[in-house]
Amino acid sequence: MIRASYLCLAVACMVAACETPPQRATRPSPPPATRITVDAQAMSRAASAACEPAVAEALQRRYPQPGSVMLMADREQYYQRPNAQTSVNGEGVFEPDDSSSAIGFHYVCLYNARTGKVDDVQMRY
Repeated sequence: MIRASYLCLAVACMVAACETPPQRATRPSPPPATRITVDAQAMSRAASAACEPAVAEALQRRYPQPGSVMLMADREQYYQRPNAQTSVNGEGVFEPDDSSSAIGFHYVCLYNARTGKVDDVQMRY
């Protein structure tokens, strides 16, 4: 009789094992992604503030003693680029020397928000 109860116990364990679904190990869920949002106007102001002296410096390299330099802030356009860069496209006028003749120009300034510096300035006269 003891032998029969061991046999029944073994069969009962096998049946129970077949009926119980396998347990899955729970994986810890990853933390939610952190998303940094940047105010577009703040980015444009930072790009403009960094680009203005960079454009003036580029003019001084080409014309060592320029007269007045005027950038037209109302004509600036901002374009978001990959890798946290902002392109500032604008227009300006400068006097190449102390004369009264002025030269108009267009510029493209590439501002890098990660470094807070200007990566490139290109000008067309």
